[in-house]
Amino acid sequence: MIAMATGREALARLRVLGDRLDVTPDGVLCVDGHSTRELIERFGSPLVVVAEATLRENYRRIRGAFAARWPAPVNVMYAIKTNNTLAIRAVLSEEGAGGDCFGLGELHATMVGGTDPARVVMNGSNKSRAEIAEAVRLGITINIDGEAEIGWAEAEALAQGRPARVALRLKLMPEGLDRFSAAFFKTKDGVRESVRRSKWGYAPEAAVPLLQAMTARPALRFVGYSCHVGRFAADPEAYGVVAGAIADAVITLHARTGAWPAQLDVGGGWARQREPESRAPELNRFTIEDHAEATCDALLTALRSTGRPMPELWLEPGRYIVGNAVLLLARVGAIKLDVGMTWVHLDASTNDLMRIETSQAWYHVLPASRMDAPGSEVVDLVGSTCIPSLIGASRSMPALQSGDVVAILDAGMYAEAISNQFNAIPRPASVLVGDGTVELIKRRETIDDVFATHTLPPRLAASAKRSIHD
Repeated sequence: MIAMATGREALARLRVLGDRLDVTPDGVLCVDGHSTRELIERFGSPLVVVAEATLRENYRRIRGAFAARWPAPVNVMYAIKTNNTLAIRAVLSEEGAGGDCFGLGELHATMVGGTDPARVVMNGSNKSRAEIAEAVRLGITINIDGEAEIGWAEAEALAQGRPARVALRLKLMPEGLDRFSAAFFKTKDGVRESVRRSKWGYAPEAAVPLLQAMTARPALRFVGYSCHVGRFAADPEAYGVVAGAIADAVITLHARTGAWPAQLDVGGGWARQREPESRAPELNRFTIEDHAEATCDALLTALRSTGRPMPELWLEPGRYIVGNAVLLLARVGAIKLDVGMTWVHLDASTNDLMRIETSQAWYHVLPASRMDAPGSEVVDLVGSTCIPSLIGASRSMPALQSGDVVAILDAGMYAEAISNQFNAIPRPASVLVGDGTVELIKRRETIDDVFATHTLPPRLAASAKRSIHD
């Protein structure tokens, strides 16, 4: 835990590029000039706050990091699984971001958000015929991850009278992966074994006949390869190991089949500097420029030796773009002292931050309405659900009171998208803040919303109605 004297001092230590966080003279945290206390008073609590300028800056930074180091076009595709808020997708579409989608729902959101289909990929190891059909209709790239998908893509291309853009997803297990800890995978296996056991992609030997089938069918347009290992280490060397394996596979498959990619999708999982997914409060000392350098250098070192033209570089960041662009604000409720413990209850819970429960994510929490008060107590910050809902254990906080506001940083990734309604608690509203503007982008759910898809059979509805009146 980072020792905290005041929230203002903690923020100074925690600040990373892209943050739009400041403190007013009277000690209130602001997001791009907007008082968190006033936002809560206007829109209610808990409240998700999205900083538009941070979204734009994060996208521009990761694109710039790779574009400066790659000799062909770069397509940065927002991985909408991390946060599928339509307004976020629309902001990134304005910036020119492509899209990474799983299934018809994410594809729908990506298209509604105004994304160029030519810059979109569809992923997934169990795609339906309907998903393949829609991908062909829109002209997006299908990352083939199942043998049946090849025939379906060909059939849809012939039926629709347009070629299907297809790439092949690879499974790569270089020995160098095991130089790094496998703790991120939450198994007893090493990194290589964790990748081997994952359901995605084909190893190069198995890829050869699939690639031959794809390139032999005139209705299919083979465009390249995809490989996503994901974030398992923040060290740039880890990204270099993966990139080197991708380059080796490209060269091997070219020698076996004659196929050369027009685009190379190196996936996502790009580590950030302040990241709850590291399960620790310390900042990552490496930058996206470090990761881009390691990745591009490994790819270029191998691929340039072939004398072939360099493919476009495609990548699928999600958490890097949206992570620190979003805060979750909550009000303090009951404060309980007993057995040497202090529990500060919040009206947010791990319903809103499920990665705490599933992945032991570690979030920094600031006393948003008391940023200049010294940290005088060690408390557990908890949600009000009927599980422990431990948002932050043993945190240094000022003497908080009921009604105070706290801010949970880095709530952009895998928070709203996998939030739930446990204990029949409606989910929060979301607002988009900019230079002088605040816009509601997701209304607060109601209890009626929680049960909106439920139906009572008539035989049960009658007795339920009688019990209410009794």
